[in-house]
Amino acid sequence: MTAPPMCQGCSRRPEAYRKRGWCYDCKPGSKGRPLPCRRCGRDGDYWSSGLCRLCHPLAPQAPDSCRDCLAWGVTRLRGRLCLACTAWRYAHPGAGECICCHRELAVNQHQACRLCWAQTFTRQAQLGLPRDVLSANQAGQQLWFANMTNPRNGYRPHPRRDYRRPRDQRHPVEEDPTAGEPAAPTAPGPGQLDLFAYHPIEDPARRYGFGDPPSSRFAALLDQLTLEHAARYGWTTRQTKETRITLRVLQARSRLYGPPVRATDVQQLIEDGLRVRLPMAVLTEADLLFDDRPPRLVTWFTRQLHGLPEAMASELQTWFEVLHHGSTVPPRSHPRSEGTIRTRTLWAMPTLRAWAADGHHSLREITRSDILAVLPGEGTPRATLGAALRSIFTTLKGHRLLFVNPTARIRVGTLERRTPMPIATAAIRAAFDSDDPATAAITTLIGIHGLRPREACALHLFEVRDNRITLPDRSILLAPATKARLDRYLAYRRERWPGCINPHFLIHARSAATPEQVRVPWLTDKLGMSADALRQDRILAEANAGSDLRRICDFFGVTIETAEHYARTVSHPDLDAFTTDPAGSRTDTPQ
Repeated sequence: MTAPPMCQGCSRRPEAYRKRGWCYDCKPGSKGRPLPCRRCGRDGDYWSSGLCRLCHPLAPQAPDSCRDCLAWGVTRLRGRLCLACTAWRYAHPGAGECICCHRELAVNQHQACRLCWAQTFTRQAQLGLPRDVLSANQAGQQLWFANMTNPRNGYRPHPRRDYRRPRDQRHPVEEDPTAGEPAAPTAPGPGQLDLFAYHPIEDPARRYGFGDPPSSRFAALLDQLTLEHAARYGWTTRQTKETRITLRVLQARSRLYGPPVRATDVQQLIEDGLRVRLPMAVLTEADLLFDDRPPRLVTWFTRQLHGLPEAMASELQTWFEVLHHGSTVPPRSHPRSEGTIRTRTLWAMPTLRAWAADGHHSLREITRSDILAVLPGEGTPRATLGAALRSIFTTLKGHRLLFVNPTARIRVGTLERRTPMPIATAAIRAAFDSDDPATAAITTLIGIHGLRPREACALHLFEVRDNRITLPDRSILLAPATKARLDRYLAYRRERWPGCINPHFLIHARSAATPEQVRVPWLTDKLGMSADALRQDRILAEANAGSDLRRICDFFGVTIETAEHYARTVSHPDLDAFTTDPAGSRTDTPQ
């Protein structure tokens, strides 16, 4: 018999009948009805020539379980029986019902099949106990791999025992003469042994498909540095394990034999679903990281230029380089801050995109009338957009990329100073009396003692001591109610992160594992209101309470002009309903 050709439709099964070209599943008209095997009667696994996969002599055979002892790893050879069951059938011809599993199989003189008898032998015979098939199989049965009971595969019989002449099984228990004797003490067994050894760090790292690190010495060094860093900063077990796995995958993927480790290689692990913040903290502290990443501001500005004409994008890139790095050639200029660059870019980009949509390919095509057409009538939008456009055209004109500066002699005005408005007293009281210790502490620092949000983020633990908050420019005395809330937050911090050594006063789950400080948006999320607005409300309440300007300057660290601005807002018509009680009463708990 020759192997039948494969189906021309799916190419996974042979043709169902000779010279038909289609398997049974792909044959038109079968409608998915299983065709039974003409030899064994099985359906659902039809192969070819009226035979199933198990009966066809040329069908590929996958390993299966033994029909008698259920050992895994047998094939169609010897009728899907392992070697031990083949010998068992030869030694015990005939079939009978097993007294334990009640299957019709070849049984021995104790009416037990090979599986139940092997379990009895493992549990009782090797311990020198009488055979009891029912009690030995009561708690379950141990399965094996097929064809591994040969002495060459590891089994050695006891040299002073003859297992071919076993003692008669005792059943029932009352007939056993040794039933009343105390059992000899035995050492506890090791339990269920692992079939394959599992390494909690190496095995998960290999699942990413990059293999093992090329240098075992460097891998051991990074692993030790991670453990020391985790113990120092009080990491959780999960954070430590994930970081060790990530560093191992990094070495295998980038084929690292030693330092330095490039930051771009670490960033590529994000594509594999790995976190890189903590691994980079370990490498940075150990001075093993080479940060070759472009600055975030450069990457952000490159994204802003997407979609603009090439000439306009090139001119804006020149403007960005001058603002970001400064200029050492006339006209000379100092580098601008990141906030200034971002603000001017965000205000100018809508106008620049509108010009590009109108057909302008270069800023050289922009005229004075185009500038006047896009400027708002007045107020802060006019001043901010005018300053951004003037910065672009003045810089390009100074570096001889433009012939004319269209923003020259155009007055854009100045920024309008906003009038600070109060916040609902109920919202402040709810935050001050919050069950969350972090929310109550943030409200205390900003809403009671008037710290700037950036000052609250940068506040260190040693700056809160002796009932005072010591800042570089002022010292603030703590009231009993506020001190109680700060103490409650410190107790919560010690309980939540007992091993944390972050020096900052305010921390959260992400910053606790690193020396980084929290960000202002986290303060806003915790408060449920703007952190800057909360501080302005506190200054406004102090000014409304009748405090003099010098006291406001000393307590809040503001200039005399700012204090005068808050003092002038007291007579604002929108503040008529504002409370005239002292500032501290706005956070007192209602009676």
